[in-house]
Amino acid sequence: MNRSRSFRDSEVSRLIAAVLSLSAAATLGAQVPGLQMNVTYVCPALQAALKVYSCAGPAAADWCDVETFTAGQPASRGKSTRQQVMTVLTVCHVQTAAEAKSAAGSGGPAAAPANPQTGAGGFKVGDNVQVLTAGGFMDAKILQVRGNSYYVHAANGGEVWKSYPAELRRVGKLTMEDHANGQYDLNDRVQVLVDGRWVESEIHGSDGNGQFEVDVPGGRRAWVPVQSIRPSTAPPPGPPKGGVPPRPGLTSCGSKYDGRYATTGGFGSFQVTFRSGKATVSGGLGDEETLECWMGGGKIYLHKPGDDPKVDMPIDVNDDGTLQTPLGEIKRKGN
Repeated sequence: MNRSRSFRDSEVSRLIAAVLSLSAAATLGAQVPGLQMNVTYVCPALQAALKVYSCAGPAAADWCDVETFTAGQPASRGKSTRQQVMTVLTVCHVQTAAEAKSAAGSGGPAAAPANPQTGAGGFKVGDNVQVLTAGGFMDAKILQVRGNSYYVHAANGGEVWKSYPAELRRVGKLTMEDHANGQYDLNDRVQVLVDGRWVESEIHGSDGNGQFEVDVPGGRRAWVPVQSIRPSTAPPPGPPKGGVPPRPGLTSCGSKYDGRYATTGGFGSFQVTFRSGKATVSGGLGDEETLECWMGGGKIYLHKPGDDPKVDMPIDVNDDGTLQTPLGEIKRKGN
């Protein structure tokens, strides 16, 4: 999140351009007092205010840490040269006591909001969110709210305004409002406008600029703009049906192999616990998983409902009662 560069290239440059566009009478011979730190400067002609926190030195090219305010709220903070700051200050003055009191009463930079405010998307002060940066999305916490703009403290220490939905996302499951504003997660079920009709599809990727990779008719995938996507209206698929043999001729293992089986040597540590037609697999190459146990033709097949039987785990039953798995021999070790 290159806050300094963004600030130099946009906010201060915009203020300088506004200063230069003012009439000569307003700027000619303007006198600028010595630069004061940690003081609010009010710039009525620019409808803005700014505060300088520090400068690297007195030279025109030395960088200063500057924060600008618009409508009484922080607009941006970053680095600008001392010369840039002094140019802007030709149309500014140190905030008076009356102005400070007015700003405090109206919730300006000197006053904190009395109550957490909720903005677009339902976010409020204190919420943890993710914000878009040059390097992708980053964790952040909301400090202030202004409509669809949120002033956040990012994980890299930066504080900046971010807008919803373009630059700010919620942590966790997206809502229907997020979808309506063009935000989707991987594997979200959607409808895509193809050749004038809406077809069921799924999100497979995003470029971060409003383009999503989706399924399209013909078994293909394509990148489409967010304007061609909407949430799916089809009911979610039910859970895979269990208790059905994955191939003809198989029967449930029942309690035939009930017990805990573990590796007897060789490849890693692998364990299968059989219970009433189920098999809980642990160790090996993945997390613990419970599968259905089917048998036939001198073999055992561990099957996950809904999966292609081709990916079932086949187990040979050895003459000595041990079981030969793709990860090595396992032997009954206990109940």
